[in-house]
Amino acid sequence: MKVIVAGTRNFGDPIVVFMAIDSSPWKHQITEVVSGCAQGVDQFGEDYARLKGIKVVRFPADWNKHGKAAGPIRNKQMALYADALVAVWAGRSRGTKNMIDEMERIGKPVHVYMEWL
Repeated sequence: MKVIVAGTRNFGDPIVVFMAIDSSPWKHQITEVVSGCAQGVDQFGEDYARLKGIKVVRFPADWNKHGKAAGPIRNKQMALYADALVAVWAGRSRGTKNMIDEMERIGKPVHVYMEWL
């Protein structure tokens, strides 16, 4: 199962991200961790994958080409590619909210781990 791990860029606790992934319904089915290549939660998702020997697939946003639209464009690409989303979210990040909305819009499962940053 291809699982996106996404969340706030300024989040600094990898253990919480690992707990979020491990609390998801798919923790034993993950074959790929899909990353948006941002600092914080995305990076810790990649770290989790490497520790577990899971393949990482990266979707960097093209900020030079798309400007402010780059994040939502990248999120849509990831949503179409992946099977599920683990989001570490405190209810404030617009980018994380957009990722959640993209997955829900196309009917793919979302596990939101609420973290009060």
